[in-house]
Amino acid sequence: MGERIGDGVNVVAVFDPALRPAKFKWKGRVYPVKEVTYSWTSRLGSAGVTHFSVTDGASLYELAYNQSTMRWSLEEVEP
Repeated sequence: MGERIGDGVNVVAVFDPALRPAKFKWKGRVYPVKEVTYSWTSRLGSAGVTHFSVTDGASLYELAYNQSTMRWSLEEVEP
């Protein structure tokens, strides 16, 4: 189990062919996404949320995209 974060982050994403994060910025540092290891969807009230488990080659991160607000967050980090 990783550390729960819940911080807003800036994400560069591509559609290849579906939405996929390519890199994200957290606390002033840019993290490249080397691999999306898993993705799933959930609901937050009426909003759909797409979750991505990603790795930069060293750690595992959970990024979440809120489809209603169009905002990204870093939900969890597992070193």
